[in-house]
Amino acid sequence: MPKVNLISLGCPKNLVDSERILGQLEVNGYQVVDQAHEADLIIINTCGFIQEAKEESIETILNVARLKEEGTCKALIVVGCLAQRYRVEIEKELPEVDLVLGIDKIPQITYFCDRILKRRSRTTETWGFRHLMTPPHYAYLRIADGCDNRCSYCAIPLIRGRQRSRSIEALYMEARKLVDMGVQELILVAQDTTRYGVDLYGEPRLVELLTELSKVNGLRWIRLLYTHPAHWNEQLIDLIAENEKICKYVDVPVQHISDELLGLMNRKTTKKEVISLIEKLRSRIPGITLRTSVIVGFPGEEDRHFEELIEFIRDVRFDRLGAFVYSQEEDTPAARFGGQVPDGAKRERFQTLMEVQQHISAELNRSMVGKVLEVLIDERRNGFGFMQPLLIGRAQRDAPDVDGQVFITAGQASPGEFVDVEITEAYEYDLVGEIAT
Repeated sequence: MPKVNLISLGCPKNLVDSERILGQLEVNGYQVVDQAHEADLIIINTCGFIQEAKEESIETILNVARLKEEGTCKALIVVGCLAQRYRVEIEKELPEVDLVLGIDKIPQITYFCDRILKRRSRTTETWGFRHLMTPPHYAYLRIADGCDNRCSYCAIPLIRGRQRSRSIEALYMEARKLVDMGVQELILVAQDTTRYGVDLYGEPRLVELLTELSKVNGLRWIRLLYTHPAHWNEQLIDLIAENEKICKYVDVPVQHISDELLGLMNRKTTKKEVISLIEKLRSRIPGITLRTSVIVGFPGEEDRHFEELIEFIRDVRFDRLGAFVYSQEEDTPAARFGGQVPDGAKRERFQTLMEVQQHISAELNRSMVGKVLEVLIDERRNGFGFMQPLLIGRAQRDAPDVDGQVFITAGQASPGEFVDVEITEAYEYDLVGEIAT
């Protein structure tokens, strides 16, 4: 039985592809191993979203390629977004790679792996089966692929194509399968979750999808990521407020707040509309956690635009915020814009913005001390020396990997359990507490 290891880079949407690759290979007689040096075959699912992601993908390819000389690895396959966009360049510049497969070839991964290992087998078509790479109690549910928004800085439509939503029925069945596997939290992802269904049904159907998913027995939390501020509606706000299974947590990437830059970005919204949406969310969903992301150094961003963004962040006080330094991606409209901001200025603005948000996050976290939060336990770390075992979990206000965690120093629980935790300490991004008795 050949052994396969997969390294998944990039976003949760990419992770779903990785889990499907492993699921198909596992059903077709491959053994999944966690350590690359143990594998006969290594697959790297790459990201090509921005320059830093491309560099990470190439560095990973070069590092793994050494295992072909030093370890048991017989073949290295590169798939994913970087492979989709730069297949010819990878084949030419990285001879260590045995096979480069674009996104459209991933469903036939078993055929290609069998061929490269000269393995005879009868492939079973199992693209829907997933080998989870997350802890068993949460999983990502990709509700659509591709994007029609055409933001001027974004290469995703060039890589993933136009939006393609999956049917409500198919997503409901996948959710049931995942819950049967032990999943208690489903995290909905797409390039724009709020446009879900427009291509398939002729209108947004996110409300209907969330309503159906909330009927799955055994599912405790549904988390919504990657919404677009221009595509919200009243029904969605009401549903989140009223449905107990939907986390009172919303990810709304605003990207900037200057009307001039929002126009250049082709975000199809305005400062006034963004502020109005935030006010609605906070007034109609009490206790909601708001997460956003912003871009600094976009072409044409002057000091006055950046100061406007900083003032907005100080006023709104997002619970969670991620920032990106603008990356000039070839073949995107923004790459051809004048007024490209020097790298040094971009980095300085990024640092300034993150310092502002760090202070806001610390203040908001301190307000949680003394409160009791429902926490989903993600892992247990054994103590060493004088330290006690430590439980690590997340409240509804925390999405995996991008947000903070709750460190639990007293009480017993296992990964996958929900417990009430009294918060005793607060840091910039994380909380500390004890299981309430």
